[in-house]
Amino acid sequence: MKQTARHMRSAEEAAVDLEARMVVLEIVSMTSLALVLDTSENGNSEQARGIMNLIVETVQQRCSEMGLPRDAAQSAERYAQQLLSTALLSLYPDRH
Repeated sequence: MKQTARHMRSAEEAAVDLEARMVVLEIVSMTSLALVLDTSENGNSEQARGIMNLIVETVQQRCSEMGLPRDAAQSAERYAQQLLSTALLSLYPDRH
């Protein structure tokens, strides 16, 4: 019984650690995207669109390589779109 409780606690700690790491990765990725996608007067809108398309295409390709089921691949693509939208919203909060 002790072994099971210890294993469950370890699994919970691992889940919390994973969730914390995901939060950090989201913040880093959205900040990086916002900086790269900046289309202000010094920015390049064509480059920003190209980067956004590259990200979505790469997500699709990677999901295919991994053999993810269709619903998982669609979920990954939606998540990529959400990250891109959030990055753009942080750049242009009044436009959305």
